[in-house]
Amino acid sequence: MFYLNYIIICVTLLVGFAAFRAISYQNRKAKNAIEEFWNRESKANSVRRADISNLDYITLSLDKLPINEAKKLGFSDIYDELIRLSDKKFLNLSSYSNTDLKMMYGPANLDELSECDSNYSQLLRTLNKLSKEFIKIDKSELAKKVLEYSMEIGSDLSSDFEMLGRIYHDEKNTDGFRMLEEKAESISSLSKTLIINKLNHIKENDEQP
Repeated sequence: MFYLNYIIICVTLLVGFAAFRAISYQNRKAKNAIEEFWNRESKANSVRRADISNLDYITLSLDKLPINEAKKLGFSDIYDELIRLSDKKFLNLSSYSNTDLKMMYGPANLDELSECDSNYSQLLRTLNKLSKEFIKIDKSELAKKVLEYSMEIGSDLSSDFEMLGRIYHDEKNTDGFRMLEEKAESISSLSKTLIINKLNHIKENDEQP
């Protein structure tokens, strides 16, 4: 009985020690990460203002979109929003943190860059909404124009890929579907896996007897 108690005590101590080491390691790791973040943030805040006039700004080309058809079909709110956005600047900065942007272009440019990124997100949401409205009323050809434009300006919205994939599937447009798959593979955002799975699901349903 004595030996059994001794073994239990030893095992308990070993488990406790291992747990203590693990917790200590995680605490040190978290502390180092926090220190690294604040060091980088401090450096970023001291970066001089850079020239951002030559960045790869996205231009909203209304002539590529069926906005007049949208207005005629009763989507005046979406039409008005696209008109409002037409004179804005757009940048896709979703893969960068605020610290990254300050390190690259200086903190003095952060507000303007954030606004450009916000404009881009709003544009993608508006185009996505218009595509859905067109599909609801069986205007897939109009939806395709909007979705192809969204792809052109770098959309990574999974529903954009899914809607356009279904349109290409229904049209038996294998080349278009293949290009959509290639575009999905090149995405670096977190939605990549979801998009690829959705496209595979569309393709697998087509292959079923």
